[in-house]
Amino acid sequence: MASPNLKDDGIGATEHVEALEIEFSHLDGSRTHDAVVATFPEGGFKAWMAVLGGFLCFFITGWYEQEYSFGVFLSYYSTNFLSRSTLSQIGWIGSTAGFTHTTIGLIVGKLYDNGWVRYLILAGSVLHVFCFYMLSLCTTYWQVFLVQGVGFGIATGLIYQPALAIASQYFERRRAFAMGIVMSGGAVGGIIFPILLNNLIELMGFKKAVLIAASVMLVCLIVANLVMRPRIHQQGNHLINYRTFFDLPYITAILGCFFVYMGITFPTQYITIYALTHGSISSSLEFYLLSITFAASAVGTPIWAWVADHAGAFNVIIVSVIISSGLLVSILGATNDASSLVISILFGFMSSGFNAVLGPVVASLSNSVLELGHRMGVAFFLMGIATLISLPSQGSLAGKQGHYVWWRPIFFVTFMVALGAVCLILSRALLLKRQTVHKKFFGIVIV
Repeated sequence: MASPNLKDDGIGATEHVEALEIEFSHLDGSRTHDAVVATFPEGGFKAWMAVLGGFLCFFITGWYEQEYSFGVFLSYYSTNFLSRSTLSQIGWIGSTAGFTHTTIGLIVGKLYDNGWVRYLILAGSVLHVFCFYMLSLCTTYWQVFLVQGVGFGIATGLIYQPALAIASQYFERRRAFAMGIVMSGGAVGGIIFPILLNNLIELMGFKKAVLIAASVMLVCLIVANLVMRPRIHQQGNHLINYRTFFDLPYITAILGCFFVYMGITFPTQYITIYALTHGSISSSLEFYLLSITFAASAVGTPIWAWVADHAGAFNVIIVSVIISSGLLVSILGATNDASSLVISILFGFMSSGFNAVLGPVVASLSNSVLELGHRMGVAFFLMGIATLISLPSQGSLAGKQGHYVWWRPIFFVTFMVALGAVCLILSRALLLKRQTVHKKFFGIVIV
């Protein structure tokens, strides 16, 4: 692998070192050694400002992304000006946004690795705000689809990976924790958004509510662009050896993430509609279930990320996915306030482990932080396909309005997430088999 020309942004000299050995810390908790970048500051003002900026970027995506709060829009559209459209048709808006933002990751990841991080975030920020203001003017399906499905998808794609990956330039030993804080921004946005937007729509209508949301977004993105600074400026292209890039552990892991994405977003999209179709759930609770789920996710994300730095990212993501699959099938028992509340809290907390350590898992499969953007781009491309087809498929399995059959989509998503867990377990086993892993136990290094 050719050594790229690197320049450290005032943190310390970055040395060129040979890739003698890589310890996969995210499997067992021991420290990794990057094959190209020798030192990481593990903190400092610029490092935590990068984390803050990434958190704010994810916060605004939590306001409408399929993974987070598109369920609020889905509920509003299905009962108002898009009421003639089916759940599956409306679902295509959210799934298209998710598909777009992940599939353009192939391009964004490469541009990130080549040092275009600040330009990507700035362009995405401008498009974000513009599209949200335009959403207030939409009155037809094709307008909403174009603005929210395509426009938001491109804008999020330009920001999502750079905002997550930039923290990896400052952290190695505490990388999972730093990236987990960034990821928690989406969950925090998911807490605030459903409550705020539902109340604003009721008080002043959809148009004014969206305009206020756009103004909040503008402020957050201005701050994010001011505080985020890349640490490593790469001069020239970093050559990637694709013979080692597409190895079996990596392929198996991202295939597992594909299956997980086919099902894990089901509660965040349909839990409100599911509650509405069960008269035994009180009206005072049904519209807050989504916020409760994201509150649990916001608490769980940094906790899981911290655990991953000590117990291993692969171990965390496997446990999270296995338990989440069990909680998905338990949704069938959410027929009253108590059961709905418990399941929402547990699912929000447990599923947050998947999102919290997804980036660190991909990092553990990378030879260097300098190819992390490209690896994440390929991974998100595959998950984008799952995002595109998951929400409409789930809506189609649920049936038509007034005749929902919920056991069909619930069993489907449970099977998909469980299959994803199997792939992740297999990827971990393949990685352990291929590499010599160093384990630290009471200060003694055991090979």
